[in-house]
Formats: sequence, C-alpha cells, structure tokens
Amino acid sequence: MNIETLFAELHNLPSVPKVAQDLIQQFNNPASSLDSVARNIERDPVIAAKVLRLANSARFRGARESTSIEDAAMRLGFNTLRTLVLASAVTGAFKADKSFDLKGFWAHSFNVASTCRLLAKQGGQDPDTAFTCGMMHNIGELLIQTGAPAFATQMNRQPQDAAGRAAQEALQLGFGYPEVGAELARRWQLPQVIQQAIAFQARPAQAPAQNGFARIVAQAVLVCEALKQHGGATTQARQSLEGPLFEGLDLDKTFALLAEVLEADKAFADLLG
Repeated sequence: MNIETLFAELHNLPSVPKVAQDLIQQFNNPASSLDSVARNIERDPVIAAKVLRLANSARFRGARESTSIEDAAMRLGFNTLRTLVLASAVTGAFKADKSFDLKGFWAHSFNVASTCRLLAKQGGQDPDTAFTCGMMHNIGELLIQTGAPAFATQMNRQPQDAAGRAAQEALQLGFGYPEVGAELARRWQLPQVIQQAIAFQARPAQAPAQNGFARIVAQAVLVCEALKQHGGATTQARQSLEGPLFEGLDLDKTFALLAEVLEADKAFADLLG
C-alpha cells in the first residue's frame, strides 16, 4: 500500500467545512480583521457555539458573560480564534473504530500542542504556529484508522510510543502517520510550515533549515510521553529526556511551567476532545 492507495480507500476524504476553509484563509491574510473573522464565524453555528463556550470558560471568562461572537472574538484574540477554528474543523472531520481511544487521542494532541507552545516561547519561535503544529502532529493516525482498519485495530491492541507506532506503520504499510498527516495537510491547503512540521517530526534533523517546528514537535511528543510514563512532571520524567534532541533547551524551566500550561489549555481539550 502507498499513501495514494490509502486516500483512494477512503470513500469520503475528511473535509474541512467551507466556512472553516474561508476562515483559515483569513487567518493567513495579514489584512484580516477580528470583525471580518467574527462575521464569518457567525455563518457556522457549530463553530460559533464553540467560540462562545471557550470565551466563557474559566480560562477566558471576564467580569461578564460574552453573548455575541464579536465580543467573544475580542476576548479570545486572533491567534486563539485561529487555533479554535482549525481544531473544530479537524475534530469534526473524523470518526474512529471502537477499538481506538478517540478522546484519549485528542487529549494527547492538545497536551503536545500546549507543550509545543511553551517550547516555542522559550526558543523564540511563534507560539501559536507551534500550538497548531502540535495539535495536528498525529492527525494522519486518524486516516490510518479509517483507511487501513484491520491493521489499525491490531495496532490498537498493542499500545506503543510515537516512534514505535510510526516505525511499525512504516514497516507494515510503507508509510507512517507523519507522512499521511503531511499529505492531508497539503490537500487541506494548510501552510507549508505546518505540512513540514508534521512530515519531519520523527526526523527533525532532516527538516528544512528554516523550519524549527519539526524539532519542537519532536521534543513535545517525548516530553508528553515522559509525563505519562512517570506520572507527571516528576524528577524521573525530567531525567529521562537527556539527549541531543534537547540540547540548548532549559528542561528544568520547562518542567517548572508544564503543569500550569497543560491545565490552562485543558479548556481546549474539554471543548473539542
């Protein structure tokens, strides 16, 4: 099987709603305003409801409740709106087999995304782009679940870390979830920087020199796996992350901030997961 065959096996390629496509294009246009974005959000009741819910969540709640999209957009800000719209489009595009823990999948995705944003801030990279890269990093897994169900069900019975899963997929199918995710991002016409971050997350040293987000995603995935394995941001989790990939990164500072960062972004996972 190759990636083209996988996509051909999908009778209906997961699609981003037209309103979400228009919004993604708006977010990539420096001339876009919050007012114009809010008017587009109002065209999609599902996205609009999620924007209002997030604006009134514990993280963003102000002195009064937001009751209009315009007010919610001002409260959330441009970058948070972009992340929410893209996340809403992605979460609504897929269905998975019962053997696949979809809620756990999204919880992990948002943990990686939150960690990516923290690492990007420390490294002088754009934190909102990093968050989006992290949220999308394993989106290809959902297509493998849909397009190669027999293999996916077998894999679901044998939980593995990200590197092990990608390696097994490449061995058995000829490609792994990073390549599939990058191809889906290309077909969805997402920015090239996101496509590259997804594609090169398992081999960040081979990513184009100007794209540091693949390395950030790779770091974030390992950090989140260490947290899961060692029961949180413990000393053991911190010590398990030594290696060339983390050279130049202040892991002590990262771990000191992790719990607060992950809790702050829990609103996204609760809303969309």
